[in-house]
Amino acid sequence: MQSRKIDSYIGFAVRSGEVVYGLDAFFGAAGKIKLILYDACTGAATLRKLKNFSGRENIAAIRCKSGYITGAVHRENVRLIAITSESLAKAILQSDELGIITEVESE
Repeated sequence: MQSRKIDSYIGFAVRSGEVVYGLDAFFGAAGKIKLILYDACTGAATLRKLKNFSGRENIAAIRCKSGYITGAVHRENVRLIAITSESLAKAILQSDELGIITEVESE
């Protein structure tokens, strides 16, 4: 049930234009980003850049199960998304009780 709830929050963020796709786009939207979700199979170099970015900007970076993000946004090969809505970011964090979120990197 909670998985569907989180999927709904992510889907709503996508439909309302509150999602930024990919690390390069994160840099341009740095002041707007409230939450970062990244796939467990994200490459080491990208992960290093992501951790530096999230630490510098003080943004929570959440590691999700492999393949979860691609399924949630219904786009192939999407490994990183950022949520720009504060209310949706909080709702995603509060709704996870089934272990979709596997690790909080920074807050």
